[in-house]
Amino acid sequence: MARAATSPRARLADAAFRLLAKQGWNALTLAAVARAAKVPLAELHALAPSKPALIGVMLARAGEDTARRYEPDNESESERDRIFDVALTWFETLGTRKPALSALQEGLKRDPLALIAARGEFVGAAEWLLVLAEADHGRALPLKAAALAALLVRTLPVWLDDDKEMSKTMARLDTGLRRAQWMF
Repeated sequence: MARAATSPRARLADAAFRLLAKQGWNALTLAAVARAAKVPLAELHALAPSKPALIGVMLARAGEDTARRYEPDNESESERDRIFDVALTWFETLGTRKPALSALQEGLKRDPLALIAARGEFVGAAEWLLVLAEADHGRALPLKAAALAALLVRTLPVWLDDDKEMSKTMARLDTGLRRAQWMF
């Protein structure tokens, strides 16, 4: 995204995306991200006290970008279609950050404890997408968010290898939503 990142949280996310693309997950340090973002270490703890929390900051940034780009059509679309559109918009907004997300995916394959620690961050990101799709209702919301998070994580490798038309990504999202249609 070309706009200026003014908040410390946004600067931290943008710096993390840049450094991840260059260094990978294993070499990434919170201190280096804070330095690149010009965020004092004293503020870092409140924003991202761990690398899994940093993933949450990055996912929140992606969610903000998605909210700015997503244009709902609530009148003519079903809830499932809105979820599909929001998820597709999320992947589209991440397009310029593919190298960073590829590095993150590879790094988390080798760091399962970080992946486990970040699971709530992924579910939180998915819940935000449900908010954008106006599908954040019902007693099963935590289950719905977890299911969407799992679908996004399963779709990520497909998206990383997909072309600009994102036909494989769309097919994976559609299949996943269809399989869980009782929930969406």
